[in-house]
Amino acid sequence: MRRIPAGTFLVPMVVSMVIYSFFPNLFDMGGPTEAFFSNSGTNYIVGLLVFASGTTVDLKKLGHLMKHQGALVLIKMFISIIFGVIFLLLFGLEGVWGISGLGFLAVILSINPAVHLALTEMYGDKDDASIYPFAVIPALPALPMIMLSAYISGGFGGIEWTPIISIFLPLVIGIILGNLDPEFGKVFGPVMPAALMLLGWLLGQGMDMFEAIRSGLSGIIVTIIFIVLSMPLMYFIDKKVLKYDGLAGVSIATVAGMSTAVPATVGTALPAVAGDVTSATAQVLMAAIITSILAPIIVNKLHQKKN
Repeated sequence: MRRIPAGTFLVPMVVSMVIYSFFPNLFDMGGPTEAFFSNSGTNYIVGLLVFASGTTVDLKKLGHLMKHQGALVLIKMFISIIFGVIFLLLFGLEGVWGISGLGFLAVILSINPAVHLALTEMYGDKDDASIYPFAVIPALPALPMIMLSAYISGGFGGIEWTPIISIFLPLVIGIILGNLDPEFGKVFGPVMPAALMLLGWLLGQGMDMFEAIRSGLSGIIVTIIFIVLSMPLMYFIDKKVLKYDGLAGVSIATVAGMSTAVPATVGTALPAVAGDVTSATAQVLMAAIITSILAPIIVNKLHQKKN
């Protein structure tokens, strides 16, 4: 599994996705089986990864973390917001080529923290893995909801901030415990690869590859747009501006599987985009599948070329 770039996350996700596509209700039997094998345990594993990565954060080295990985996350978010604003100004909520404003924002704003973590562990500094909880934030509905709320109503009323707070709580607790007693980091740090495998499986249990195919040309187009706008630019910024090897820049230009929940969440809060939820969800799913497979391949090729 480790011979495949990001294999600890990617292999379980693909196997799980194939099983789920043919047998979506296979593990819906309640009890430990459903809790362990279905996607009902996704938030728990995400929380565990956030907490575990928090225990490995050395506050004395936080400046180094933010100088590279933190800067990449912030730059990716900033650039994605700019692209999102341009799309809304040019095409509105209706969008273009079957890509709605909701679908475009859900894709362009996303980062796949699991792929990024898996590639960081293979090719980067082990301390960089602590960026995971910060990289989760763009995969949540908060940013698309804020942008669409501002576009529709000109304000930020009704925004649900709880999902963001829920990410930071286990992170803060993990950082506090890890810095009070480094043994927490030694215990929970090694848990992260196993948790990453479980997360890959659980996310796969929400990915129907046939639904992704049904997104048709629009799903492929939005994926190509995401790749063209994000990967070369983030590689350039990482290599030329931040003066690193560029691998993290490519790995951060990915779409998260958990972002498939973004359209439904935003559509519930904003009825103006509710009609776009189904198509947007399929487009996000297509982008998540393609970028999660493509980015590790590109990173591996770049790493081999460098060495």
